[in-house]
Amino acid sequence: MKLRGRKKRVLDHIKQEDRKPDPALINTTPSTVNESSAWSLNIKQEDTKNDNSLLQQDRKSARFICCEYTLNTSPINAFEEGEDYYYHCEICKRRMPNLESVLQHRNSIHNVNLKRNSMIKDINTEPNIHDPNFHCKTCKVKYAGRNEYRGHLRVVHFMILKAIAKHKILQKPILPDPDNPSLYCRSCDHTYSNKSSYKLHCQYTHGMASVKLANQRSALGVITDSYCKQCDMRLSSKECYKDHLFLIHKLDWRLIQPKPKNIMPDVDDPNFYCRVCERKLPNKRNFKIHLMRGHAIYQSAPKTTILEPDTDDPNNNCRACQKKYSTKDSYRRHLCLCLQEILDEAKRVSISLQESTLHGIRSLQYIQSKCNDRHQSP
Repeated sequence: MKLRGRKKRVLDHIKQEDRKPDPALINTTPSTVNESSAWSLNIKQEDTKNDNSLLQQDRKSARFICCEYTLNTSPINAFEEGEDYYYHCEICKRRMPNLESVLQHRNSIHNVNLKRNSMIKDINTEPNIHDPNFHCKTCKVKYAGRNEYRGHLRVVHFMILKAIAKHKILQKPILPDPDNPSLYCRSCDHTYSNKSSYKLHCQYTHGMASVKLANQRSALGVITDSYCKQCDMRLSSKECYKDHLFLIHKLDWRLIQPKPKNIMPDVDDPNFYCRVCERKLPNKRNFKIHLMRGHAIYQSAPKTTILEPDTDDPNNNCRACQKKYSTKDSYRRHLCLCLQEILDEAKRVSISLQESTLHGIRSLQYIQSKCNDRHQSP
């Protein structure tokens, strides 16, 4: 509109002599006049199109400038040396020096005034992002864990926090103490929640085991570590270490492991665990068979001092098994099983004694016959 008005004012200052009719135009046919008028209309339409294209180009350039500003102010690689966090506006991604400037910027530029800012008590106090108690000094609020505390700093304080590497070994020369009661790894600067996770961390991250446990196991002659020196790798468990020795190095761990001295299995182990072989059997019968075949330990005759259960015990207490039952019916059911086991055991012992006696008699007869033959021969 401004361009058209400007043209009109310019044409008003043209002298009348310049506007005299041209004889060439007078002698022209109506078709040529129509062509000239159409040409003038085309000029006007082209001017309008040019104006629209210019407006579209201006809008595109404005959008490009906004996008370029957003990209240039994005927090990619924005941490300076020795810096763990910084403030920013989450809408325009602009970096700010402190929390107060962020709130003022959001209120004045973006017209945003959220209720979450009302929990801020002291805006001039800077929170400690590494607070061990997860306490926000600015808001006077304490959180249960590190994730909740860092989430509060991101949402309420508009902070960009540097990621914390898990189990990062800060000081390699310093090794942890596996027997530390506080469960604190001084090498990784991390405290564990339970004892088992701390023991596993010391064993498989730092290659250290408990001194007390290592002394006990070394006395028994069992595997104390799952580290293979030849391959320079630590296996996840002792069973994997045994399989690794057999499959990769063609070694049997029982041959390379020093045999324990004066160590015998506990025949009365309630868990059916053989401490010599480091093997747990599923039940009592398999445990007894393992003792006989693997360690030549045979079951002895039952002791004569074993008391038989009292069927009329008022307390439902089985003195043979040292167990007490809550009801009389459960005690009766137990007595049926217990008495049957005692009878079966007595039968087995008597049969084994008979077989051993018969075998001894036959061996004596054989030896005696050999001696007689030798003495009778000339």
